[in-house]
Amino acid sequence: MRERLELFTQVCQAVQHAHQKGIIHRDIKPSNILVTMYDDRAVPKVIDFGVAKAIKQRLTQKTIFTQFGQIVGTLEYMSPEQANLSALDVDTRSDIYSLGVLLYELLTGATPLDGHKLREAAFDEMLRTIREQEPPKPSTRLSDSGEALATISAHRNLPPKRLSLLVRGELDWIVMRSLEKNRARRYDTAAAFAADVQRYLAGDAVDAGPPSAAYKLRKLARKHRTAIGVAVSFAAVLLVAATVSTWLAIRATNSAALARESLVSV
Repeated sequence: MRERLELFTQVCQAVQHAHQKGIIHRDIKPSNILVTMYDDRAVPKVIDFGVAKAIKQRLTQKTIFTQFGQIVGTLEYMSPEQANLSALDVDTRSDIYSLGVLLYELLTGATPLDGHKLREAAFDEMLRTIREQEPPKPSTRLSDSGEALATISAHRNLPPKRLSLLVRGELDWIVMRSLEKNRARRYDTAAAFAADVQRYLAGDAVDAGPPSAAYKLRKLARKHRTAIGVAVSFAAVLLVAATVSTWLAIRATNSAALARESLVSV
């Protein structure tokens, strides 16, 4: 696992180099990363910038700019903003998301969203899933992998229980930060992403952390806005009904008391 994470930080640094040159890759995935040996050391190479986007200038004189309504990228590794048909404001944080999918797969052997299910869905539903569906944490995915966990762990030279414990916590936090649907909450740069993984490897505190209860509540409210609106309206009706009932009961009690006082005085 350490070797996988160390290789991953090098991939982040390569992507950071492209970003510094003003280029967004837009299709980061395992088949676009080659690992070669130099002096008995594994070195990753990021390849295939065929759908890359220049941030401020043309890549070449023959660059084809992204057209409205065109989807660019590979579904399982595509950021939520790439799954938007306009896709005109895709920036370097889109590559951060794809790097997060790559790290998720390095840890669990699977992508956050199931590629088969994505391709079986209708086009609009497929894009909606990429934009809105929250993936399980890597440790949760491992816990739910059943009999496959033994094979996944063997490929990482770890006992199954050890792998789940290793991923739970800080690695969960790092991955889920990179996979935020809101890109403003992701790592700002690929270098920052790599630095947090390096902090984990060094045993230092990581910048990523578990989402707060307030943040989870806000996300839940946005996701179930209609249902919550109905529930709030129903609660408001109940509150008004309870208030009116209480007022009527108090009024009836006061009237009864006045009636008794009148009888006593007579």
